[in-house]
Amino acid sequence: MTTNKLAIRALPVIEGPPRTPLTTGGRIRLPAGEFVQVLNGDVARFVALLEFKVGDGLTRGNHFHEKKSEALYVVSGRLAAVFVDVDSGERVERTLVAGDLARVAPRLAHTYRALEPALAIETSPTPFDPADVVPFRRFDPTP
Repeated sequence: MTTNKLAIRALPVIEGPPRTPLTTGGRIRLPAGEFVQVLNGDVARFVALLEFKVGDGLTRGNHFHEKKSEALYVVSGRLAAVFVDVDSGERVERTLVAGDLARVAPRLAHTYRALEPALAIETSPTPFDPADVVPFRRFDPTP
C-alpha cells in the first residue's frame, strides 16, 4: 500500500530465551510453550480476543474508524484480509497467518474471513467507541 495506513509483518521467532530485549515484539519458543510479546512500550487502552469461524458470510470488520488505530495479531489459523484506503480507494488483499501482526490506521477499511478456524488479539491505544465504527460494504468481491 502506498499510504502509511497499513503495516503487516511476521513477528520474529526466537528459539529459547532472548539474549537482548525485544523492542518490536516477537515470538519466543520455550520448552513450556510459546511466549508472544505483542506489545512492548505501546499503550493499550483496548484489548480483545477475536474468534473467527469458517462459513459463508462469516466475516468480521466491514468497517473503518475515523479516529481509532488498531493492531491485529493472529494467534492461530489463517485469515483472508482485505484493506481499502477510504481516501484513495487503494485496495490490498493478504492472507494473514499465525504470527502476523497487522497495524491498521484510521480511515483504512478492513474485513477478515477465516480460511480455517482462527484466533486473534486486537489492541488499540484508543478505547472502543461504537460511534467511531463506520460501515464499509464496498469490498467487492466480498472475501
